[in-house]
Amino acid sequence: MPFDKPQELYSLIDGIKMVKMLPFLMFVRKWGKISTVDYTRRFKNPFLREVFSMCSREEISDNAVLDLLMALAWLHQKEAGYVIGGALALVDYIQQRYLDLGDKLHLRARVEKILVENDKAVGIRLEDGTEHRGDMVISAADGHTSIFDMLDGKYIDDKIRSYYENLQLFPPLIYIGLGVARKFDDVPPSVTGLTFPLENPVIIAGKEHKTLGVLICNFDPTLAPEGKTVIKVQFNTDYDYWERLNKEPERYKAEKEQIADTVVVLLDKRFPGLSAQVEMCDVATPMTWVRYTGNWKGSSEGWMITKDNFMMVMPKTLPHLENFYMAGQWVNPGGGMPTAILSGNHTIQCICKKDKKKFVTSTR
Repeated sequence: MPFDKPQELYSLIDGIKMVKMLPFLMFVRKWGKISTVDYTRRFKNPFLREVFSMCSREEISDNAVLDLLMALAWLHQKEAGYVIGGALALVDYIQQRYLDLGDKLHLRARVEKILVENDKAVGIRLEDGTEHRGDMVISAADGHTSIFDMLDGKYIDDKIRSYYENLQLFPPLIYIGLGVARKFDDVPPSVTGLTFPLENPVIIAGKEHKTLGVLICNFDPTLAPEGKTVIKVQFNTDYDYWERLNKEPERYKAEKEQIADTVVVLLDKRFPGLSAQVEMCDVATPMTWVRYTGNWKGSSEGWMITKDNFMMVMPKTLPHLENFYMAGQWVNPGGGMPTAILSGNHTIQCICKKDKKKFVTSTR
């Protein structure tokens, strides 16, 4: 599918070019309406049914199976992959490119309000009270925070309101990172990790789990010193549970420690001797996501792709507000870094179109 320009900028010629995509669009229409959980029920082989059911947990039961098919297709065609160094390596490249173009980056500067005069965005006010003016404001921040807090909910319509009332979010996560003095040469490298059933179900943050998914980062030598490995385990969780717990710091801390201890014990059963090899442990909860990113309800990736919104086009502007644009995972169902980067590209194209300037890209 072509992603080189936003759909709102499609011309008649672009529409004609899409005719050749009709066979694929029929495929998209068919599989975009089937949820992963419904697809899983079609398997007669009990082992395959169980394997695919691990991708169709209750919290993401409406996730379109087309999302999975597209990911597999991209990997097969080598159009998607893992960047050595992880997300930080990709971010560093983009940051350096941004700086090379003459721009400035201000860190540790949380935005409190978007300044508006006569229904035009004219700048931002930071948490420390300082104000910065500009010809326009582009928010790649959390969508709910941008619209309902930074702009006080003054520039919305029924469509935008319905997004935040009805669309399904990617569930928030409990994230356990471990640094282990072990190489795991006997485990085949996999950037999606492995999932294995537990002998007995385990309760994590009030929810029962029958399987454990673990990402063993033995495919990236830059993430740990020689002879050591980073491991990640994560669970879908309930935001309200952690929001209540966060009001009691001692209980919150104890819950995190208990979860870490439980995970280490479970991993030790699968990889004997691991518990004695753990040298680092870090646990993040939905409240960690909120503290660092402001993500609404601690969602890990914003809007989930479902059978109801797979082809949805979200506006990058707000009604009755000029010189303001949005980019990122809150204007594109799907979430994640690739979606956010693509959204930024599309938002700039919209701005160029308005300013009657040619959209130009280059590589250094």
